[in-house]
Amino acid sequence: MFLVTGATGNVGGEVVRALAGTGEQVRALSRNGKQAGLPSAVEIAAGDLNHPGTVRGALAGAEGGFLL
Repeated sequence: MFLVTGATGNVGGEVVRALAGTGEQVRALSRNGKQAGLPSAVEIAAGDLNHPGTVRGALAGAEGGFLL
């Protein structure tokens, strides 16, 4: 499982799509927790890096990540 921050932005969204396109499990972190046009196989997690406590759950089970 990869956790991608900034997943609804230009760069993060491309990272999500690239990982998902290779069959990797992906969890996309967004402040509002909305799908925002990401592939349906992607797990969405709500969290804000400005409030670290909101990210703790999204980190559970992640083995890799992309931090933007």
